[in-house]
Amino acid sequence: MFRLLNATYFNNELERPVITILTDHTGGAYGWITVGKVWSDKDQQYYREINLCAEYLNRPPELVITTLGHEMSHLWNMQQGIQDTSRKGQYHNANFKAAAEMAGLIVKQHQTHGWCITEPGPEFTALVKKHCRAGCFKLERMKTYRDGTPKVTKPGEDGKEKTVTRTRQSYRKYVCPGCGLIARTTRDATLKCDHCDKIMTLDA
Repeated sequence: MFRLLNATYFNNELERPVITILTDHTGGAYGWITVGKVWSDKDQQYYREINLCAEYLNRPPELVITTLGHEMSHLWNMQQGIQDTSRKGQYHNANFKAAAEMAGLIVKQHQTHGWCITEPGPEFTALVKKHCRAGCFKLERMKTYRDGTPKVTKPGEDGKEKTVTRTRQSYRKYVCPGCGLIARTTRDATLKCDHCDKIMTLDA
């Protein structure tokens, strides 16, 4: 799809990036492109990264590929030396809008982040549907807490999924009567100190 979009909308002038699928660390972005060339190969050739966030892959193909087209529009501007964002990449200006529209996308304005909302135009949608079968993206990475357990979500007032705040677990503190070693568990347990070979006691 990168090659197809490059040929269709960018006259095959976009340099090749490394395309990755990584977990979202931005707090809600569908994807990103790195400003610097952060990948290299054994021939010391360097490449930018375009990432599609793993948590948002299970969408209709035209929407997933819209994310790719969005980041390719940034790449076009980078190669032309055109600044299309500010505020650490959060605000998308009219230069981005122009490049994204050139790429067959419909661009809408966000109240605080500028021209960052991109949707597939009719030609773009037809192109994707011709080359991507329906349901080709079947998996998405579950959103997780820092400890790796899946997040629990529920619909918010605006219709979007909101993460349910977890209640903090209460810990039990056990102390070895011999050496003073401390251990904590989330439930009642019988613990034995390996060093002293003594049963640890629950510390009130």
